[in-house]
Parts: sequence; structure tokens; C-alpha cells
Amino acid sequence: MPKDTPQRDKTVRERGTYASHGDDPTLAGYLSSLFLVLSVPTFIAAAYGGHWLGLYGYSAIVPVFAGLILASLAVAFSLMHWLTGR
Repeated sequence: MPKDTPQRDKTVRERGTYASHGDDPTLAGYLSSLFLVLSVPTFIAAAYGGHWLGLYGYSAIVPVFAGLILASLAVAFSLMHWLTGR
């Protein structure tokens, strides 16, 4: 029988962090978010740093950044694939 009494809405934090439906956040989820947040500024700095050191021209900064992003995604995907055993 359904409840007719209204229930208080849960906040986003309660729905996500304290979820009880089997999709609770994991350490791997937090680490992947942290990796994304920290890798983009690091790769931008690395791409500009390579230009500043004279490794390549100014027009190569964006392709170098794209290469770093794609390489990191490949490494992260491979690592997660290997760690989960799938």
C-alpha cells in the first residue's frame, strides 16, 4: 500500500553519497574524478612547458595537449580494465 504522507526531499549529497541502491561512490570513482581535475591543468602546463623549453613550435601546443589527454585516457582505461579483470 503506498504511503500518502509526503516525504522530505533528499539533498543531492544524500542521494549520491549515501545512496543505498548499490551504486555507492567508490574510491576508484573518487580517484578518477581527482585524476580528471588535476590532469587537465597539468597537461596544459606540460604542453606550454615543452614550447617554452624549445621542444616544439607554438602551433604544436594544442596537438601536444590532445596527445597527452588521449594517452592518459588510454592508460587509465587499460589500468581500470586490468584491475577489474574484464
